[in-house]
Amino acid sequence: MIPHSRPLLGPEEEEAACRVIRSGQLAQGEEVRALEKELAQYLGVAHVVAVGSGSAALHLALLALDIGPGNSIAMPSYVCTALLNATQHTGATPILADIDPATFNLCPQDLSTRLQSDTRAILVPHMFGTPANLEALLALGIPIVEDCAMAPGATFQNQQLGTLGQLSIFSFYATKVICAGEGGAVATSNPELAHRLADLRDYDGRADAVPRFNYKLTDLQAALARVQLRRLDGFIQTRRSLGQRYNKAFSETRSQRPQYPPGAYPFRYVIRHPDGAEHLLPHFQA
Repeated sequence: MIPHSRPLLGPEEEEAACRVIRSGQLAQGEEVRALEKELAQYLGVAHVVAVGSGSAALHLALLALDIGPGNSIAMPSYVCTALLNATQHTGATPILADIDPATFNLCPQDLSTRLQSDTRAILVPHMFGTPANLEALLALGIPIVEDCAMAPGATFQNQQLGTLGQLSIFSFYATKVICAGEGGAVATSNPELAHRLADLRDYDGRADAVPRFNYKLTDLQAALARVQLRRLDGFIQTRRSLGQRYNKAFSETRSQRPQYPPGAYPFRYVIRHPDGAEHLLPHFQA
């Protein structure tokens, strides 16, 4: 059986976890602050706020933009349900737009016909490691939240994904490229948004009774993510090599193979086939 996901964890991650356990500081501490600094440097942004999951990152990103009831948020119809959940948690209304069948990314042309006067943000996932058409999406003039959960380290027109939207989110879940078991982060170069994100992340030591969240990342997860971040460029090279190998292997079949533009890499290798999944699945299972 070929596993759906296989985390690439080794001696460095083991030592990082042991270091945290030996320190006695398991909750949000120095490891989290170090991860925030290192991820900000890698991306080239001013601020990163680490949180407990990619879903928490999405939720806080929308709240930082003051989105709530009476607003709408645009997103692709083909995407992880976390985007829909985060939107509904804010009380906003989701607007679903179609995708480009070649890239599985949000289609700017279809989206432009669905935007409303109350649309306050566009959630833009970079599906399966392929950058969305950010140039066309930014031209719509609505704040963009980049969802980089499937594409950390990828680029669009030689610019790091996660640096072109007003905010960007990352996930460190067990199946992701940067794997810490769980965790996430929000990146931005806007100091006011960064302050709001950090304020909403946890509720300890506050002088007021404003509702906040328990969205902290642990030092144990942050230590693993720091090692994975240092290995990220190698992970990307390996995935690109595997994508080329699969493309060659599928070249004589009737399948529609993914095409990777400059800066992309395969987070998942996704094909389309005229016979449909129902016909192919028994062959894969065999």
